Amino acid sequence: MTLLEVAVATVIIGILLAVGFSNLRGWQENERATAAVRQLADLYRFAQLEAVRTGRVHLVFLNVNGTGDVLGNPLEDNNGDWVPALVLDDGTPGSAGQNCEIDAGEPTSVLPRTDGLAWGVTNAGTNKAPGDATAIAVSSSSTFATPAGAAATWVAFMPDGRPLGFDAACSMGQLGSGNGAAYVTNGERDYAVVLNPLGGVRVHVWDRQAGAWQG
Repeated sequence: MTLLEVAVATVIIGILLAVGFSNLRGWQENERATAAVRQLADLYRFAQLEAVRTGRVHLVFLNVNGTGDVLGNPLEDNNGDWVPALVLDDGTPGSAGQNCEIDAGEPTSVLPRTDGLAWGVTNAGTNKAPGDATAIAVSSSSTFATPAGAAATWVAFMPDGRPLGFDAACSMGQLGSGNGAAYVTNGERDYAVVLNPLGGVRVHVWDRQAGAWQG
């Protein structure tokens, strides 16, 4: 093999390695995003199960563009670092502390941050995921709603497991008002975590080839 042939072979190998590394990195990023989205789905399931187990209202708040609880209190972990989602044990229905606010001493569970994952969609446009029947647009990233129909970044789970929408005054909606979805993206894949009116949770992924949500 001549020096020229060795040089050409080296260049080809370098290109193949670069392409392979790029594909591997993309695969890893998508797997990391998928795992984080499943954790968000599990957070809803956890809130529902805890509400049933304890007989106490459990709220899920989403930190969409810095939103917090109904008063705007930040969603943070025990170290004071912001988190993308938080479950609050808000107390027994109708009790003095059951006010839809993060009060001192109330138990919380959080979803840790995942680098590279953001609220919203990159490719799905205005297309809502199956089961997301609210009037709130995908561009809001969270399509949950208050009983009056305004956009919200929260939902409540009652002791019987029902998800209900609520407003800043902590007024709960009727059965079915807890329907909604959270939309997230890593710039390559779009995901939707949909909560149906009875409390079932499903994860969907946008299929760019089919131009539709799958899952």
